Formats: sequence, structure tokens, C-alpha cells
Amino acid sequence: MKLFRTIEAVADGHYCVGDVITFTLNDGEEVEALAVKQEQDGMIFVLVDCLRKEYSMNRTSSNRGGYKSCALRKALNTEILDRFPAEIREKMVAFESGDLLRLPTECEIFGYNPYGEKETDDVEQWEPMKDRRNRIAFQGSKTGTWKWYWLQNKVEGSAARFANVNNYGYANYHAASYANGGRPAFKI
Repeated sequence: MKLFRTIEAVADGHYCVGDVITFTLNDGEEVEALAVKQEQDGMIFVLVDCLRKEYSMNRTSSNRGGYKSCALRKALNTEILDRFPAEIREKMVAFESGDLLRLPTECEIFGYNPYGEKETDDVEQWEPMKDRRNRIAFQGSKTGTWKWYWLQNKVEGSAARFANVNNYGYANYHAASYANGGRPAFKI
């Protein structure tokens, strides 16, 4: 998919699906975020690449409580959110869950649920993710190292696994304690 425009930081707030914004996290890590879905209250963006640091969904290999109860969700909305610059945080709109940062779901990435629990019928694949290249992420911007990354869905029939995207942009899963990339989504 052709990216329409690259925009420094958060300019005027008029975005199109496919736009990429660039900004620097408070610790100096440079990131790019891809506009993936327009909603009534804002545009959803997902980081183009994973954050440099790897994360596990939980300290133990358990998916009990699903995404709502996982350690990575808590980290996204505390320590990881704190890394985002004030000019971005001030413009963020909370998702229905109340979170300002969240992981994508299988359906948003793939258009269906290959391994995880079925999502509600109103969840659709983000248009840019129809291009497999947009499903592939690197460990940190411009590192050249492909990275697996977590999705929200716990794997059906498993007490230990969550869904993820492998380094070729295809569906997979790992035990919750395994360290994978984090590719947060946010809305502005």
C-alpha cells in the first residue's frame, strides 16, 4: 500500500488512512505511526515498527483473564504511555476500554481470527493491513531486525498462549511469558 503523506509530530489533526506521523519518545526512541482507521472521535494509529524493548504478556505462561488482565496491558497504559511526548498524549482519545494505548487484535491485522477468540462482528481488518508488508514490523525503527509482536487475543483452547504476528507478517502464537515485540495502537 502506498503511504500518502509523512507528517512530523501531530500537525493539524486532519489525517487520512495511510498517513505516517513521526515523533520521538521521551527516552529518545524515534517512532513512526501509521493511520489505520478513521473513527467518529479520531484516527487510530499503530506504530509502524515495534518498540525496541521486548515484552511478555504476563510473567507466567498464563492467559487467564485475557488481555484485560494481562501485564502488558498495564505496562502500555503506565510506563509505555509515559514515554510518549506530551504533545501526543494531550491529543489522545481513549478507546472504549478507557485505555489510551492498546494492542491490535487478530481481526484488525488479518481480517479474521486464525488462533484467538472470536471478536465482535463489527471489528474489521484495517485497510493498510491487507498489504502483508504493513503487517511486518521491526524491533525498533530502522533496525533491520524483523520482530514478532503481540496481539490482544488469547488462543482458543489454551491456558498459556496469546496470538501474535510472526516476522513474515503471518498469524502465530506464543506462551504468555515469552518476550515479543509491542506495537501499540492509539487514537488522536
